[in-house]
Amino acid sequence: MKKNIILILVIGLILGSCSTKQQSSDSNDKKEEQTDADFWENLQVADEGYQNRFDYKSELEKKYATSGQFTVDTLTVPSDEERIKLYQFYFPTELKTTQKQWPVVIMANGTGIRASKYKAIFRHLASWGFIVAGNEDEWTWDGKSVDMTLDYLLRANNDAKSPFYHRIDTAHVGLTGHSQGGIAVYTAAALFDNSHRYKALCPLSGTAKLLGDSLGWSFLAKIQAPLLMAGGCGDFDTKALCPLEHMRQTYDSLLNAPVILGRIKGIDHGDMLPRGDAYMTAWMCYWLCGDQEAAKCFLGDSAEILGNEAWQDIKRKGL
Repeated sequence: MKKNIILILVIGLILGSCSTKQQSSDSNDKKEEQTDADFWENLQVADEGYQNRFDYKSELEKKYATSGQFTVDTLTVPSDEERIKLYQFYFPTELKTTQKQWPVVIMANGTGIRASKYKAIFRHLASWGFIVAGNEDEWTWDGKSVDMTLDYLLRANNDAKSPFYHRIDTAHVGLTGHSQGGIAVYTAAALFDNSHRYKALCPLSGTAKLLGDSLGWSFLAKIQAPLLMAGGCGDFDTKALCPLEHMRQTYDSLLNAPVILGRIKGIDHGDMLPRGDAYMTAWMCYWLCGDQEAAKCFLGDSAEILGNEAWQDIKRKGL
């Protein structure tokens, strides 16, 4: 099983930088002067203002692509765990001065990507009122480093020395991930003692095909959290990493969870995280915060996603 997963995820590593190539086209000369190590060290999955590269077709999707109301602070915590290396946290500045408890969204990294490469993505999500958590694991598919991150937060919530002491809403935890991180969403939400704690899931450009073929598709029946599954319509997603037939097979095997499946037109694998995070943010805002405006994106006969010209192949169940 592991060999098969690594084979396809190495492709994801190559493609994971696709979205950054367009952003950096004007500075090729400068980058030629850098060493390869310097280039990869400074590379970000998305630049600040990445939303400006995309044409959002619907009002609410455009709303949740913009920043939320909260200013954001960050915290980096070293870890002795080899896979973790560092925990990365982004959170509303208000957390430091109030007794409020905040919902959590954990990010599972794509192949070869660390949480420190998601700065703009994390900041955007935290501005909507979440503690956003990640780590530096570059091979997340088995869900273990995701589970360790959740365990860390649960301990921190009960540690009087932690800045997160009694600031975490442990009843409202979400999980998202792109590419290999999308696969990690399924393993983390199904195979661990704390899997039941996830209340909202959003795998982007990642299906459970390899897991289902290896573990048996019945493992997905353990997942009960609402799940938004999104993929791109470009060649790499449709022909290799996230084919529609694999998305539908995953959808059909999620027997006990509310699910929405959809694909974004004109978007391929490398851009699925920055382009897909608008509805991902809305999904988390509804299920973790009770945001009724966000609910209009997904619920009812007039749900925005159903008529959104940028999306296709929409399927829903349990909603």
